[in-house]
Amino acid sequence: MKKAIAWSLILGAAIGGMAMAQRPQDAHASYKLVKIVSLDSTAYYAKSKKSAYVWNKNHTRKMHNLKNYPKTTWYATGKYSMKSTTNRGVYLQISNGTGKAKGYVWSGYMKKGVNPAYPQGTIVGPTGVAMSTYNVDNKLNRQLLSLFPGSIPDKTLQKFANLGYIYHNVGDGFYNYGHLMIGDEIDSEFGLSSQTLIADKGIKFKTFEKNQIAKILEFRGKTFSDFKDYRIGAYAFPAHSKYYGEFSIIMLPPK
Repeated sequence: MKKAIAWSLILGAAIGGMAMAQRPQDAHASYKLVKIVSLDSTAYYAKSKKSAYVWNKNHTRKMHNLKNYPKTTWYATGKYSMKSTTNRGVYLQISNGTGKAKGYVWSGYMKKGVNPAYPQGTIVGPTGVAMSTYNVDNKLNRQLLSLFPGSIPDKTLQKFANLGYIYHNVGDGFYNYGHLMIGDEIDSEFGLSSQTLIADKGIKFKTFEKNQIAKILEFRGKTFSDFKDYRIGAYAFPAHSKYYGEFSIIMLPPK
């Protein structure tokens, strides 16, 4: 009988260990998070409407419950392995569209893609790279476009320009995706950008950017009127962004 009880305890412990390995988010033993890979912002949503927690990085505090975000598309920017003496699992570093809700969540709770309960509000680029439209101010973008008389707003170029938010300071990665979106034409693109911030929120956006662009064009021997019939897309970081004032403009010659 004692042997039977002992084996039952061992079996119970083994089963319990398996369950904990499958759901490491419930463990609070000593462990560490090790980054596996950085991700281009990738859309995910909760698989279930049941309680599932988003944690702080040290896994000591519950930050959010996914059941309270039934229509939210989350954006993952990192993948981590959680390891302890008894647990192992893969976590995603996520944030919602505004960036106000964020943390680390067990990958088993998440499914890749835009939340089908609310497909609006997300821009998805090549290979699943995604961003929230919270980071796009169409009014500011149109002000940039209006500076180039006779140019033709282009939907694909606009989407490409918007995704510049994700690839800020990434360099060639942005243009690699440009090849996927607009093909070899990107080799003949004319790009304008500035990393000058608007420190004084009282300054009019259009006036500030016009002065910035005029300086760039003068250096290149161009004027605003030289781009008649060019296809164009423009992205300005919104006022709530710490990069407010920076912009990216992409133009292609007439077909």
